Amino acid sequence: MKKKLKVYSILLAVVLCFSIVNGVYEQNCSSSSGESDEELTFGPLPDEFVTVEEIEGGVRTIYKPLFTIQVEVFPKNLKKDRYLVSKVGEQACQVEMREVRLGIPNEKLFRSTPYIMTFCLFIPILALFIWLFVIVFQVIRSIIRSEVFVSSLAGKLERAGILLVVIQLLCYAGAYVITYSLKQLVHLAYYEIKGVAYPSDIFIIVGLILMIVSQIVLMGKDLKEEQELTI
Repeated sequence: MKKKLKVYSILLAVVLCFSIVNGVYEQNCSSSSGESDEELTFGPLPDEFVTVEEIEGGVRTIYKPLFTIQVEVFPKNLKKDRYLVSKVGEQACQVEMREVRLGIPNEKLFRSTPYIMTFCLFIPILALFIWLFVIVFQVIRSIIRSEVFVSSLAGKLERAGILLVVIQLLCYAGAYVITYSLKQLVHLAYYEIKGVAYPSDIFIIVGLILMIVSQIVLMGKDLKEEQELTI
């Protein structure tokens, strides 16, 4: 029990330190290089995104289904004196994108790794969330019944924490594979895909906290039993 508490506490400290260091690194992550023939513009969509059909009295525009995904990006191929600037009248401001939503025609990505990974990850993560909600309701029921310092509650809290950690690890694994695949399939003008936007480290942090609390509950149970025996 005490050994588990020590291990969970160390893991929580490591995860918190990693989150802080990773956040600082992300803020400083950028690259620059020489000239490029890339282009980032506003305008009508290319033919691969839309189909225009002539109908009686005009035309009809049909938008093709898209695979959309939120990704984190960082600038590339930019000279030090070149910036993305927004101008409205006399007002101007520098624009720096860190997160964008990509839309790629389904026919271009159909049966590709991002498609397959998104589908394969959805099912186990959904199953784990359903299991987690069941445990949460069981914990709430135990608390309402004043069954606090009992082994069953501690076990439920520990399982809930483990589920949250597993969900976060699945998100990490899926994000890595999808990011790698997108880098091979999609190229952004002046920007490079850094990673797929996924839930922050909050799941793994909350999970470890629940695992620590489960051990504290067990310690409280032992203290309660000792007091009852003493009396």
